[in-house]
Amino acid sequence: MEAPKRPGSLSIRGLSVQIDTPRGTIWPLDGIDLDLEGGQTLGLVGESGSGKSMLVRTIMGISPDSARLAGSIDFDGVQLAEGRHVDVWGKRIAMVFQDSLTSLNPVVKIGRQVGEHARKHLGLSHKETRERVLDLLDLVGIPEPASRIEAFPHQLSGGMRQRVAIAMALACEPDILIADEATTALDVTIQQQILDLLQEIQRKRGMSLIIVSHDLGVVAGRTDRIAVMYAGRLVELASTKDLFEQPKHQYSKALLESLPRADQPRHSQLPTLVGTPPDPLGSPNACRFAGRCPAEIDLCTQERPQMTEGPGQGHKFSCFVPVEGFNAQEPPTNPVFEASEFGQDDLVSVEDLVCSFKVRGGTVHAVSGISFGIKEGETLGLVGESGCGKSTTAKAVTRLIDSRSGTVTIDGTDVTSLRPRQMGSIRQRVQIILQDPIASLNPRRTVWESVAAGLEVHRYPKNEISDRVDRALRDVGVDPAVHGNKQAFQLSGGQAQRVAIARAMVLEPKILVCDEPVSALDVSVQAQVINLLERLKIERQLTVLFVSHDLTVVRSISDRIAVMYLGKIVEIGDADLIYDSPRHHYTKALIDAVPVADPQVDVTAKPRLSGQLPSPLDPPSGCRFRTRCPMAQELCAQVEPPLQDHGDGRQVACHFPRDVEPVSHG
Repeated sequence: MEAPKRPGSLSIRGLSVQIDTPRGTIWPLDGIDLDLEGGQTLGLVGESGSGKSMLVRTIMGISPDSARLAGSIDFDGVQLAEGRHVDVWGKRIAMVFQDSLTSLNPVVKIGRQVGEHARKHLGLSHKETRERVLDLLDLVGIPEPASRIEAFPHQLSGGMRQRVAIAMALACEPDILIADEATTALDVTIQQQILDLLQEIQRKRGMSLIIVSHDLGVVAGRTDRIAVMYAGRLVELASTKDLFEQPKHQYSKALLESLPRADQPRHSQLPTLVGTPPDPLGSPNACRFAGRCPAEIDLCTQERPQMTEGPGQGHKFSCFVPVEGFNAQEPPTNPVFEASEFGQDDLVSVEDLVCSFKVRGGTVHAVSGISFGIKEGETLGLVGESGCGKSTTAKAVTRLIDSRSGTVTIDGTDVTSLRPRQMGSIRQRVQIILQDPIASLNPRRTVWESVAAGLEVHRYPKNEISDRVDRALRDVGVDPAVHGNKQAFQLSGGQAQRVAIARAMVLEPKILVCDEPVSALDVSVQAQVINLLERLKIERQLTVLFVSHDLTVVRSISDRIAVMYLGKIVEIGDADLIYDSPRHHYTKALIDAVPVADPQVDVTAKPRLSGQLPSPLDPPSGCRFRTRCPMAQELCAQVEPPLQDHGDGRQVACHFPRDVEPVSHG
């Protein structure tokens, strides 16, 4: 007799989604078979466009109105693919979306938003709803919930908003919780806190959990099983341990190899996937990965591969040429980009830079007297949590915003003293790449027009503009004949970022400022963009300021690293020194929070950075990190530590720095 299934079990068979478009019928999902056992944690991974979000949205009943469903979704005996199930969606199956700012209503207080689900599904009174909301906010770690229920979403930090979104999803104690890229846009420290929170709540309530992510490091130590999706199809399903140690599908192997690793030399060329995911038009009788696969054979384009049993229990994959002899522990042997030669003097020099902004309620102290230099041909990585002043510093260096005081000297010219009309020559020498490439491109302009805009502003001849734009697009791997007439919304994230890089490079700058250029990209596309930036740096002899919250990425591409906290630089020095043996306690906390793509690593054993970033409206006295530092003493509250040389070429601002000892990255 078959044992009864635990609540929260899900069985999907032959699930397909078809949507009619002017070009024909697209298949965002194509024959998905997948099981989720009650109490299990499933990781759902793959590039953007692979069908991850479409799958979980179909489970939740929020697929597009024009979508036609085939197959079955069995949830504890209820067929979710048939009819409307308002008694299940939101109550027994709940979802946390990627962008908490857009998933929360901006004009409704968070207490009311969290309580709506409980009132609707559980029929609670006003008093009971308020008590439940307070309990939920306390459960997800929001301090002073009684005062927070009166706040609007914009008054909370990104991490706090995501906690509110989780509280909303938990309001009816669901059997299945789906986290759809719920930590993608968050800092590594906040990401760690949110993932810890999800696991703790799952343990307490015994619910099933689906974690959707393009970051294999996120799912490595936190899932029981992983499903790999590509172009609307499930290509591999295995226990987390088996997938990382014995991937059988060539696509799974490629995703694992695209990750920056702590044991590879900096400036290493990252393995990349050739090409882009296929057009979802139709359901070809072939392997969708054919055309990008290094092991492709004729059969791959002639027949659709079926799921085959793998080496481990429950391990299945669909590949005619499975991976053999994969060794996850083998040190990478990727080629290293040619080292740049640095100039003797600083090409960029920042001295005592202060940036502050008047807001209702006071003054935001975004950047508070920082100093650093970047030599010609050098890459300086700038890291820290959101709100620490990284992007403000990048925009002040490029004069997109004005500083309150201090100087920014570029190639001998103090740009802070120049009038806007005098900035023309500086704009050509200094270019910036912004975080969201699609938002930074003019939606009304074509790709070609966006790249040409800077040349037109500087009044280049028309024939030269045409040649330069075509050359710039080809240099970044974008064919102007194919993509030149497209608009931003028609591009993938990787294509849009390449166009943004081309727009910056078309003016042949000497200095490139990159503000979180890969934070929102898939690991495979991220590797392509990092390799592209490394190549352009060597070919064009660029000097680079690279801003990111991901220390692994920064270490991979940087020569030196500067760590910022609440408007101050707390540590600066050689990239390898800082990553392998940090002296400041905040730097160590950032490194500890980086997800490790190794399921053998016990993520719960890593030290945690407690508390939230203090408000820049009222920074703490003395050392600004003291309110979260495990080594804080009375002196830290009384005296601000200066940035001092520690004898190994780096500077640290700490009264009680760590001993020089290597840290474990696993």
